[in-house]
Amino acid sequence: MINLLVCYDTNSWESNSAFMDRDRCLTEYIMPELKSRFAALSKSEIDQLKSIPCLFAYEQVHRKDIYIGYITDISVRQLNVKIDYQMTGETIRFDNFVNLTRQLDIGAWELNRTHWTIKNVDLEEIRPYFSSNMAHKPTVFISYSWTPIENQKYVFDLVSKLTSDGITVIYDKNDLLPGQDKNYFMENALTTNEIDNVLVICNEDYAAKADERHGGVGYESEIILTQLQSQPLQRKVIPVVIETNEKGEAYLPTFLKSRLYIDLTQESGYDDLLSSINKVNI
Repeated sequence: MINLLVCYDTNSWESNSAFMDRDRCLTEYIMPELKSRFAALSKSEIDQLKSIPCLFAYEQVHRKDIYIGYITDISVRQLNVKIDYQMTGETIRFDNFVNLTRQLDIGAWELNRTHWTIKNVDLEEIRPYFSSNMAHKPTVFISYSWTPIENQKYVFDLVSKLTSDGITVIYDKNDLLPGQDKNYFMENALTTNEIDNVLVICNEDYAAKADERHGGVGYESEIILTQLQSQPLQRKVIPVVIETNEKGEAYLPTFLKSRLYIDLTQESGYDDLLSSINKVNI
């Protein structure tokens, strides 16, 4: 079986999560037996859906290539469903996909409507049409201080900018959900191989909390420090300075003071940051 998700919004499959109206999820363009098996989106059904490969498509009017991937999590809400996903890096060219509609049991008007369905087709049947020429999309985790409040806005603006430039960004306000363990979230994000870079957003408060090992910043600092101690030439952790003192000196926690940093207070800072992220992922 294959999940087929079709969206009109051309940004839907460019991040790591998307939303779809609840009444368009597994309710149409689907065989009756598959609808009865999955449409309720119960916990056991969600677990099964996460194991089924996905085709992430856009409505036909856009003529965009189709991404291959997997659903990593599903959150059912009153009016919509939040779908978290991970791409494999493979695609199907749009022209080839159109030629596969009969094989995939896709109806004449189905690609003109946003929806999520399941096709009773083995992924291996269409693998010859896969292309691996889609560039790897870097994934970064952001470690930052919630204070002062202006810092949060700065970070959220930076997240938006990075996302628009093709970077997948993981951070607590978006990816840590109610009921989840905060410490585990931080540990997993900082140690998993799925994260290409850790961006340490350094302002005065971050430096102070890291040095004092205070709160979430202090906990993250301990983990990062452990990773850095034996890796003087590592490139995964990138200090990113967004604030300097009256002398123009960067606010950096002690454990990062010997490291080369990106200075976002300079005009070229953001371009330098993008270059550093992409160099690690060449």
